[in-house]
Amino acid sequence: MFFGGLQRTTLVDYPGKVAATVFTFGCNFRCPNCHNPELVLPELIEKQPRITEKEVLDFLKSRQGLIEGLCITGGEPTMHSDLGDFIKKVKKLRVQVKLDTNGSFPVILKKLINQYLIDYVAMDVKAPPEKYDIATGVKVSLEDIKKSINLLKEGKVNFEFRTTLVPNILTEDDILKIVEWIKPASQYFLQRFRGKKTLSPEWEGLSGWPEEEMQFLLEKIKPYFKNCALR
Repeated sequence: MFFGGLQRTTLVDYPGKVAATVFTFGCNFRCPNCHNPELVLPELIEKQPRITEKEVLDFLKSRQGLIEGLCITGGEPTMHSDLGDFIKKVKKLRVQVKLDTNGSFPVILKKLINQYLIDYVAMDVKAPPEKYDIATGVKVSLEDIKKSINLLKEGKVNFEFRTTLVPNILTEDDILKIVEWIKPASQYFLQRFRGKKTLSPEWEGLSGWPEEEMQFLLEKIKPYFKNCALR
């Protein structure tokens, strides 16, 4: 595999672990608020330097005993047919793996879970069903999203659901609909929108939800989850 970036140390991306993060190229979504357009848009991907699989594995070997986990994010990692093979090499180094995904490839997700290749999954639930195409910028198979949600709720792997509070798309009512869709689940996180760099230029510089609105909503949905917070 080739990667578009390697963050050598993170204390926040993998809950409870000192981790590194790799960023895969390519995504089947075009979320206007995406903050990694250089990993999504083909014309920008062409300009990005490549980090080889060997470079990542050599780095992990050099930090054995220090790096506990590897976060694989993107882009959308499950688009890559060689993802499983790469993870097998990571696991041989006794490094746990966290996968960030949009949930649009449930067959791949199920295979990774059943083969015990991933230890933690963070799935973005972009919007309630009726707004999914708006939030993602493309026509989405809701059936695939539902399959991934239900697969994670089987509890075979540690997981979290998360939603970015995108202005001009999501409302409080939308979040309440998402809660109804994904519960019961142990963990759900609301994420602040950051408009410094976005895939769609018109989203750059937009202000996120007012802090008091986010906190009010958080208190409203907390009772439905064991762990629910604002990031």
